[in-house]
Amino acid sequence: MKRIIMFLAAAAAVLGCSGQSSKGAADEQTLLSIQVENPTAREVVLVYHGQVKSVALDESGAAQMDLSEFDALYAKLYYGRNFKSVYFEKGDEVTVTFDGTDFLNTFSFEGEKAPAVEYLNKVMLTALPDEEYALPFGEFYAKTIAKENDAVALLEANALEGVGNFLRMEKGRIKYAYGATLLMHSVGHKMMTGNISYAPAQDYYDVLESYMAEDGSWVDLDEYRSFVVEAAHMLDAANRQVTGLYPKTVAQMKYIAGRFRSEKVRNTLLHYMAATYVDRYGIDNIQELENIYYTYVKDETLLADYKAKFDKWDLSRPGKPSPEISAVDIDGKQWTLADFRGKYIYIDMWATWCAPCRREMPYLKALEEKFKDAQIIFLGLSTDSDKSKWEAMVKEGQLTGVQLYLGPQSAFQKAYQIDGIPRFILLDKEGKIIDNNMSRPSQDETAAALEALDGIR
Repeated sequence: MKRIIMFLAAAAAVLGCSGQSSKGAADEQTLLSIQVENPTAREVVLVYHGQVKSVALDESGAAQMDLSEFDALYAKLYYGRNFKSVYFEKGDEVTVTFDGTDFLNTFSFEGEKAPAVEYLNKVMLTALPDEEYALPFGEFYAKTIAKENDAVALLEANALEGVGNFLRMEKGRIKYAYGATLLMHSVGHKMMTGNISYAPAQDYYDVLESYMAEDGSWVDLDEYRSFVVEAAHMLDAANRQVTGLYPKTVAQMKYIAGRFRSEKVRNTLLHYMAATYVDRYGIDNIQELENIYYTYVKDETLLADYKAKFDKWDLSRPGKPSPEISAVDIDGKQWTLADFRGKYIYIDMWATWCAPCRREMPYLKALEEKFKDAQIIFLGLSTDSDKSKWEAMVKEGQLTGVQLYLGPQSAFQKAYQIDGIPRFILLDKEGKIIDNNMSRPSQDETAAALEALDGIR
């Protein structure tokens, strides 16, 4: 059983994503200026919400970061392998200085939130001992609240009243850090007692319910978001037993969309879940997730962040270099798309067992004949499981063009998200995608589209 601080680190890594704020106060710029004496590394790195943002130092050791998209931001500022915790609020103008040869001892944070930064770098939350998870939930809850109260008392003793909104934000961070401990009790109790049949009583769910505050300022906290999202799973009795990552994510999104009325809270949480899932697991079969996401999330900053994560996986957009192939011809020679550079490529994804594929073959031969002297390659890629059947059809069917065996479930097929054949793809002379779902040879517009290509003749 990991202690709470380790849990929070893991939560940030697994669930972290961009935490941009909703619209408002757009004219307030949050600017971080950095000055490094005796630089030993050429960049400074800011880590927040599971994101990594780096900025290069100029020749004088200076750099700037614009952090205006956040209402409030907890982050770690790294120089090399060392880091300091930092805190910003919208409108802050901050200067960080240090000597590159002694980062930890010379680090200076100049700005209104300097007292908050000093506090964050000297005070750490402490966890309950692992053995406490063996306690009944009521006793465990009492001990957790005592830990939380001690942390709040220590916070208040640091005289941080009037340092922006930090006191309130930090109380929220403390609350949900220890809330994560409560959330983990069910799993921790099973591990510490060996009672794998243990099921929480109603008091466990009542406590989780009491933490489901709808707070637009706390939504910028990793601790708040990770707690609320996981608590949503536990509180949704109808879907509590759902274990698959995607079905669980969709169920959590539905629960949060139906529960929260605050646009900022609801939409930030929905973005948090959707963008995290896409960033880590891809974009295959996510229509239900996107239906929920685009129904509610309208903020341009959030949408841009989601699109960036989506596009990372969308390898088949027009204008992007085509994913590569590694395929063999009838003689066993290995080919890649790079072997056809300098000519357009019309790709036919097919298989011997596919009747619609076979119906296109006469039209494909006619198209090849029409463009036999043009700057284009007609490339057949077989997805057959049985290579011998492909070989027989290539020989017996006297297939023309360039015929290669790719095989089933190739990386190329997955990159284009091909779940049905025939599928036709058109690439330019540099191997970039023109059309990832090109019209078929039997369609009249195909010949016209090829004829219109620049430099085809």
